[in-house]
Amino acid sequence: MVAGFLLVSGVFASTVAVVTGAAVPSAVGSLDARGPTREWAAAPTVRPTPAARSAQLTAQRVAVAQEVLGRQAAAISRDDRRAYLATVDPRARSFAATAARTFDNLQRMRVRQVRFGTPVVHSHAFAPARRAALGPSAWVASAELSFRLAGGDTQPWRTTLRMAFVDRDGVSYVAGDREGPDAGSSLPLWLTERIDVVHGEHSMVAGAAPRDELRRFAHTADLSVQRVSGVWGRSWDRYVVVLVPPSQQQMERLIGVGSHTQTAVAAVTTSVGRPDPALASHIVVNPHTFGRIGSLGRLVVLTHEATHVAAHATVSGVPVWLSEGFADYVGFHRSGLPSAVIAHEFLRDVNRRGPPGGLPGGAEFDPRAKALDEAYEAAWTACRYIVHRWDQATLLRFYVAMDGARTKADQERVYRRVLGTSSDRFVQGWRAYVRDHSDDD
Repeated sequence: MVAGFLLVSGVFASTVAVVTGAAVPSAVGSLDARGPTREWAAAPTVRPTPAARSAQLTAQRVAVAQEVLGRQAAAISRDDRRAYLATVDPRARSFAATAARTFDNLQRMRVRQVRFGTPVVHSHAFAPARRAALGPSAWVASAELSFRLAGGDTQPWRTTLRMAFVDRDGVSYVAGDREGPDAGSSLPLWLTERIDVVHGEHSMVAGAAPRDELRRFAHTADLSVQRVSGVWGRSWDRYVVVLVPPSQQQMERLIGVGSHTQTAVAAVTTSVGRPDPALASHIVVNPHTFGRIGSLGRLVVLTHEATHVAAHATVSGVPVWLSEGFADYVGFHRSGLPSAVIAHEFLRDVNRRGPPGGLPGGAEFDPRAKALDEAYEAAWTACRYIVHRWDQATLLRFYVAMDGARTKADQERVYRRVLGTSSDRFVQGWRAYVRDHSDDD
């Protein structure tokens, strides 16, 4: 889910790794009795079938990959750079530099509990040029890497690496970790860039930006966590991870979406790389847009995103207008900005054409929608209407109750139980509220 002081939209996504196994068939000789001496006949020579040979080779490669990756995981856990690089193909100089960068990134992040899942061997995985460069002994296997951080981020990080293995004089090495990834697949920042890391009181900020800039991010992120807790309460981790890629293109690759789709987005909250999106999420900044807003705008955006983290919005069934409107409500809470500034575009449209017939729907929050800013502003006014007509505590109860609603009928019951009205009467009241241009308290 996403935030917007300029424009922000939410995207989330998830990754699944499949593990397969293979059995090795066996054969037995035959028994033949001849005459009174019952001589045993010689067992015929049994040659393994191609399928048996392939299964045996696959099993051997799985074992090799497990041994090499086990040494890598141990080296990362012990902060043993030399042992880690000893697993890298001595002929792959370019990849050795990449592997060293990856190791250093993980150490800056203070990773713990590093492990690889069971490797999956892939056949026919190389293009001819890559095969020629690595040699006939090379093969590919994918494995899920998982780890935790030593700080306040309690949930595992996971990503699937597609690695090349080679044999050099009887010793197996890793020769690559991105062998033919899918065009739309996400790639973590620690794998693609040299990153620096700043650890705040309630945050970890990792990115390719200068360290002073990352410190400012961490300070703003810490403030955003405190602001969220002031409205949502303290019943969440009260810790956020902020990732700062060097470009919008890298941001889009990190979250696994198409190129040039996030231009209107200042930041997103995504569950990519998280095993349980209900428990932890990452905030990914779009430097193209985020760098063009002032300090108050950055605080509003990160507070909006931290609200999504606290409310588990990436897996919530809350209507989009409520999810985004509530996050904007928390983001702008006590900002000192009047509604005429916060909802300028939407209120201008209301002045010209009157209030819309209903609340904005999911398609209107698409990051490429023409009226994206108006959708966010309309959602914010709907939450402000609840606070104006009832109070902030009622808005919070309404959000939590809607999060538990699974059907339209359930949602209608929430309107009656929490607000004492129906959805239709709520929309009528909201339309009258925005028509009157009510100011913030």
